[in-house]
Amino acid sequence: MPDLVTLDKATRKKVATAVKLLRARKDAYGDQFLKITREHLPGYRDLPDDEIRATAQRFMDTLVAELSDLRVPDEALRGLVQAVAARSAVRGIPPDVLATGYQLGSRAMLGVLDEVGVEVGLPPDLVLAIHDNTWEFSNEASAVFARVHHDLALERARFDAERRSTYAGGVLRGTFTAEQVNRDAHLFGFDPRVRHVPLAARAASTGDADTIRRAIASALHIPADRLLFAEVGATLGFIAPQVPDHLTGHLVAAGPAVPLDQLHAAFAEAVLALDTAERFGQSGVVRLADLGPRPLVLAGAQIAAGLVARHLDALDHSGRANKDIAETTRVFLNCDQQVRDTAQRLAVHQNTVRYRVRRFTELTGLDLRRTEDLVTAWWLLHRRQLRDIP
Repeated sequence: MPDLVTLDKATRKKVATAVKLLRARKDAYGDQFLKITREHLPGYRDLPDDEIRATAQRFMDTLVAELSDLRVPDEALRGLVQAVAARSAVRGIPPDVLATGYQLGSRAMLGVLDEVGVEVGLPPDLVLAIHDNTWEFSNEASAVFARVHHDLALERARFDAERRSTYAGGVLRGTFTAEQVNRDAHLFGFDPRVRHVPLAARAASTGDADTIRRAIASALHIPADRLLFAEVGATLGFIAPQVPDHLTGHLVAAGPAVPLDQLHAAFAEAVLALDTAERFGQSGVVRLADLGPRPLVLAGAQIAAGLVARHLDALDHSGRANKDIAETTRVFLNCDQQVRDTAQRLAVHQNTVRYRVRRFTELTGLDLRRTEDLVTAWWLLHRRQLRDIP
């Protein structure tokens, strides 16, 4: 489209006259566009007549104002298209419907312009240039409608994800009251009368967190976006309908199934199970009940120091042989004191196992035939295995 400022004086005068006539026909154009939409755009059916008419008139006003100042209207129309796209997308009008409406409106507006052009004698080449520019811009408008609709969909998805995460975090942390938890449960597809399971996991990165979420959802046979989760400190917390049957390649701890408003306590249990399983190098799905007394190994630093001094100093300062004694005894206890199983696991002779266990009793004073000594030995040896426990 030519620069309107460079038009000769006579043509500019004709443009000014055309502007006056177009302005006078604004209301008629609004009525015409309303009729078109009612006949050809069922997607506009939920919009009131006044809104449709007013939108058409704003486009006419924009075109007339720009032509009046001898400016090509593209830039002003871009802003208007953006605003209309955002407002219409919120109302649920698809981008293809908006694009069709814009094309029909452009065709009607060009029809009005052609009539006015004939009346005032606008040069045919100028009218043709306006036609070409209008249809080129309609393609750009279609792209704007699609982009705004896409951006709004992403924004809605992010907002929904944030709401879901906020709810999950409040439930798992226990920062929501029971009333809040039960009142809002239906918003996220929960029945507060049904028991749910808290799951706990840890991820090395954002991408890893998504991988874990998808793995859990797959094991539960539910869509990943239906599995509510939140970051609770350094832990990923999930609200699941049940415990996954199996999980390969990840460590996930499960708490007991409880009502939603009690889930925070069950999640704390899952976190304890997760901490314990991590320290013992386990993987898959674990429950606190499956870990036996192992969680106790992570506690009682002061008590441990005294017991170590009393029982294990002889082992700690007597060379490699006594380290083998300690390790053999630990495996012996894990094998339920079965000499054959211990020997097979360590690849040594059964008599070697018997000798080392006997030497353990002699050096530490812990007699594994006594229940209290057995429990103390198991606890101390497993703390030795996890040397970084404070």
